[in-house]
Amino acid sequence: MPPKVILYTSSVSFGASTRGHTSNMKHILDSKGVKYEEVDLATNRERADEMVKVSGGERKLPQLHVDEKSYGGWDSVQELEDCGELSKILQV
Repeated sequence: MPPKVILYTSSVSFGASTRGHTSNMKHILDSKGVKYEEVDLATNRERADEMVKVSGGERKLPQLHVDEKSYGGWDSVQELEDCGELSKILQV
């Protein structure tokens, strides 16, 4: 059974880096053929509490969660990708 993958984002972003990081993270997931749920917190504010709870209080976007575990934002995900761990986590 594939893992449950959630990408928390916001369509209302104040920084170019946040938009870029979101785009990069989507590209990695898409290139691996991963099915994921994108949760846009600009339109789904009620889901913010679950994100913060799983991430241990982190509110920075984007965030990647797999099977109710937070793998952090862009920098963390890029490190996981660089060392080959992300594919294992995503089971691809």
